[in-house]
Amino acid sequence: MHSSAKKLHRVLSSSEIRKAFVDYFMLNHDHKFVRSSPVVPFCDPTVAFVNAGMNQFKSVFLGKTEPPYKRVTNSQKCVRVGGKHNDLSIVGQDSYHHTFFEMLGNWSFGDYFKREACAMALDLLRGPYNIDPNRLYVTYFAGDKVLGLPADLECFEIWRSLGFPSERILPFGSKDNFWEMGETGPCGPCTEIHIDHQPELINSSNDRAKLVNTDRPDVTELWNLVFIQYNRNKDGSITQLPAHHVDTGMGFERLTAILQNKMSNYDTDLFTPIFNQIQKVSKAPDYSGIFPSNTDEAILDTGYRILADHTRMITACLSDGMLPDQNQKLRRVLRKAFTISEQTFANENLVAQLVPIVVETLGSAYPEMYIKQHAVLELIEHEREVYKILRETSSKAFIEALTEFPNLEDIDLMECPGFVPAYRDLQSQKPHFINNTLPGKFLFKLRDTYGLTEENFHKLAELENMSCDLKGYKEELCNAKYKTKCAMTKVEDNKNLSKQWKCIDEVLNSYTAQLPTTNNSLKYNYSYDASSSKYNINAAIAQIQGLTHNDSIANELNMTNVDTNDDVICIITDRSNFYYESGGQQSDRGKVLIKLDDGKCSELNIVDVKFINNCVVHVCRLEPTAEKNFSLCVGENVELIVDAKHRKSNICHHTATHLLNGAVRALFNKVIYQVSSVVTADNCKLELGIIGKKITKDDVEDIEDMIGRVICASVPVETKLINVADVLQENDITMVPGEIYPETGLRLVTVNCSEFKMQSKELCCGTHVTNTQEVEYFCVTNLKQTNRARFAFTAVAGNVAENVLKTAALLKHRVDVLEEEFKTDKMTNATEIELQKIRNNILHTDMMLPYSFKLDTLTRLNEIIKKIKETTRTTLKEFVEVEMKNLIQEKPIETHPYILHYIHSSALMEAVPLQKATKICNDRPVLVISMCDNILRARCCVPKKYINKNFNAENWLKEFATEFSSHVMTPKGQNAAQVSNMKGKKVSTQFEEQLEIAMAKANKFAKNYILSNN
Repeated sequence: MHSSAKKLHRVLSSSEIRKAFVDYFMLNHDHKFVRSSPVVPFCDPTVAFVNAGMNQFKSVFLGKTEPPYKRVTNSQKCVRVGGKHNDLSIVGQDSYHHTFFEMLGNWSFGDYFKREACAMALDLLRGPYNIDPNRLYVTYFAGDKVLGLPADLECFEIWRSLGFPSERILPFGSKDNFWEMGETGPCGPCTEIHIDHQPELINSSNDRAKLVNTDRPDVTELWNLVFIQYNRNKDGSITQLPAHHVDTGMGFERLTAILQNKMSNYDTDLFTPIFNQIQKVSKAPDYSGIFPSNTDEAILDTGYRILADHTRMITACLSDGMLPDQNQKLRRVLRKAFTISEQTFANENLVAQLVPIVVETLGSAYPEMYIKQHAVLELIEHEREVYKILRETSSKAFIEALTEFPNLEDIDLMECPGFVPAYRDLQSQKPHFINNTLPGKFLFKLRDTYGLTEENFHKLAELENMSCDLKGYKEELCNAKYKTKCAMTKVEDNKNLSKQWKCIDEVLNSYTAQLPTTNNSLKYNYSYDASSSKYNINAAIAQIQGLTHNDSIANELNMTNVDTNDDVICIITDRSNFYYESGGQQSDRGKVLIKLDDGKCSELNIVDVKFINNCVVHVCRLEPTAEKNFSLCVGENVELIVDAKHRKSNICHHTATHLLNGAVRALFNKVIYQVSSVVTADNCKLELGIIGKKITKDDVEDIEDMIGRVICASVPVETKLINVADVLQENDITMVPGEIYPETGLRLVTVNCSEFKMQSKELCCGTHVTNTQEVEYFCVTNLKQTNRARFAFTAVAGNVAENVLKTAALLKHRVDVLEEEFKTDKMTNATEIELQKIRNNILHTDMMLPYSFKLDTLTRLNEIIKKIKETTRTTLKEFVEVEMKNLIQEKPIETHPYILHYIHSSALMEAVPLQKATKICNDRPVLVISMCDNILRARCCVPKKYINKNFNAENWLKEFATEFSSHVMTPKGQNAAQVSNMKGKKVSTQFEEQLEIAMAKANKFAKNYILSNN
């Protein structure tokens, strides 16, 4: 007999109990150990956390993937804080509920079944764990008339043959003893092993068996053995599965309490070291194990339990890459832990000081906790600071909100600052809502304007005893996405396009469900030709399997019936070499060639590629100048040609995104996580969360330098296919938190440049260069800090970067010349105007320049302009007059019925006479803006003939001023409809983005009311 099977007569530590379980199945019964999956379920979008041991084998039960081995054992980390299994509200109130717990399990995939599973379980409990079988009760499935399933008498007989007396083998119905994965799918009866915590009462007159499944703390479930032998069909019927599986789960904390002779899980060595640390750091009274009552001691003990439990969950989640920034449930648990630390134990840093103790108790089983401990502590400190600032800045507003709306007292307003204004909006709109329902359009507004989530919608509706039109909300969300899509493809002028695309997609969704799958593996078949610096992408001969014209399905389509301006043709083929939009990378562009009867060819432009129901859909348009003397038919062959130049730019930008991600991680030893990425032929955008580090201009230069070196080093870019099981064995793969990955066929893209200590290792379905040298050029063109710890990079690579660098070189030369003119006293008014124009173009146009160069050049221009301001021989106020007169000359009233203008020369002055600027333009409405010494001002004048009930000077100026939270006022003795001024507002030196938004709002307002009246 193996050492793990010997009876143990001493009290085991928790680590020994866990090891004894795994060893028993590995050494005695040939099971293979599979490492616990992370608590982040990156292959399953249906759950926020891994909440049971079977989660990582779900696809095996569903028949989607092959099992890793026939027999498996492990200890799985689990979290339950929401949904069906929500233990958060009762944690600390009893002896055994936890947000984080471990599930010991053994599995059989088509190998052993009921008898072996029961025998192994009983042998382990009474053998290595030395539990008296007389303390145990077992249950079995009693059958279900509705399901048409008989009682599992086979299970009953198995337990009898293993020595259990009939009075301790108890039948229960579907609620307790029939397991189902979901509404459909694998299911089966189960048998549970329950244990009596008061064995001294077993032989008394009490019938202890009656306490099973009655929620009594003295007789509890210990182990659940599930026999997966049926399948629940869509019609509700139950059929036999071709292969039978065993899935068992035993709560580790509960088992530890039993084997350590404790009545409470919290009295075991999984929690007592944490309690000791809490007491040591806080100097609070010792934990005494009192459960809820109104005494101070009980309140303190509840605080001990909650804090210890939550710190275990926090450590497990953060170690596995889950982020509070992207998981509100985790953030809520963190903030509750901070609150208890501060209010109950008078120490706001207590959570961080408990993490090392948690790692000591769990790290031997889950080594990732040791590896990520530093990152965990950094994240906790960051979240603590954010929460502290939020409370300090928001407490007054929240107190006012609760005074106004006392019924919001139970809502965590810290979690959603937009909840209060959303609630106000609801109060004003409620009379207009039909059937006591929050309409989809209003729900979308709550999301778009106030940042509310679906969970917040339900809370809001619950407060008013209303329901939510989630279907309508999702339609609004879909429409918004289509509008964004239209804007990205530069066809936003067509107001009906989003509606048209929605109809087309609805048709495609149902149509493609009936079509065979497209073979899309050809998209990765390309090679690089170093001599021409081009990629060779072979054309593909494909058969048309489906065809639509706008929102109609067609078997044959004659081009004479196609409108080249508005019509959309979708072609679904049996194979395709086109990349469809995924992984942040935009789809390919190209052509469909159609061979005509006379041997000639005609073509359609492929403007987009979609992937629907495993079918590749080529979205096409007919060129206005194209011939229409041909038709398309389902079943005929066409030739698909990818635009190699467009693909090359996407390829370079996608690899550049990986290099950017890798360089940031290599240079800064901080917690870094990817928020999003977008790859197009024009540029790449990468938003990263970076904890405890502000990215500066010098940092950007270091990043560019590292990437430049990696490009020059000609490092191979390796791509290989792996499965989720491979991912679980490695700790250095960069993954996007919250992303859902397929379980098989994952593409791992690696760039390993040991020379510069930079490694990029990411799961990615995009197209990439084969060697970093193919990227050729790289530079960052923009950097924005999007919140306290997030930075959005925009960068360019390849030919686009080469052109950007050339533009920068030409601009630098021109600024050098102008500066030399100034230094040698050869400066003219034209020189001053050109300097202002260059500065304006850098600030306010889409000119792409290297980020560092842009900042350096702006600093340089500002210094020159400042010197001009100090030494100029021209009256500065004349600049405004010249600028306004030139503007009016460029924009005659016939084509420009109103003027909206930012006075660029204002930066040179201490003050700008805006009254003089508006007088120059007295024939139409005018709104002018100036910025002097970081003070923004604006003035608006509207002639009488332009004033109506909607449009006047005050209303127009308000549209602009609200973006800066500034007030408008009427000069003394003037008419507010004709003249209005904006009160001066201090702005930062980088206020341009806000200015653009404000001017766009003012422009839209004027267009609506001036142009419509004309």
